[in-house]
Amino acid sequence: MKQKACLEGHSDWVKSVAMSSDGKTAISGSEDNTLRVWDLGSMTQKACLEGHSKAIWSVAMSGDGKTAVSGGMDKALRVWDLESMTQKACLESHSQMVFRVAISKDGKTAVSGGKDGTLRVWDLVSMKQKACLRGHSDTVWSVAISGDGKTAVSGSRDHTLRVWDLGA
Repeated sequence: MKQKACLEGHSDWVKSVAMSSDGKTAISGSEDNTLRVWDLGSMTQKACLEGHSKAIWSVAMSGDGKTAVSGGMDKALRVWDLESMTQKACLESHSQMVFRVAISKDGKTAVSGGKDGTLRVWDLVSMKQKACLRGHSDTVWSVAISGDGKTAVSGSRDHTLRVWDLGA
């Protein structure tokens, strides 16, 4: 095994990366408040996406590589169209910073978790919050969505994992 490339462009720490299921595209989120979209075939930067006002802690990409969701210190989730390289929506509901985001394989649902101890479930078609899930007593650091989009799992500083029925 060997390194294929070193991709540079961020001016501060890279906090999160995600890759399309076909391995052709990657997206990175940074302390520099930007997301960078990378073409892994040519090993070049395709775009620099701006919109967050503070550091980005997490980024996730849909299975088809067409949609990304990011979250960070500005308490917002931002939804990105990776074909046009534009922001589709800014979703706000968390009362504190967002540490983790996940997106369903089909790109229709996102889940976010953060310092406020809640998970927020988002409908990415209507761009509306579907639910606020409470149960953790401390910061949510990790979130995952099952392949069929019906279940989410969250991990918290409260030393627990919680399994959620998303009703999808």
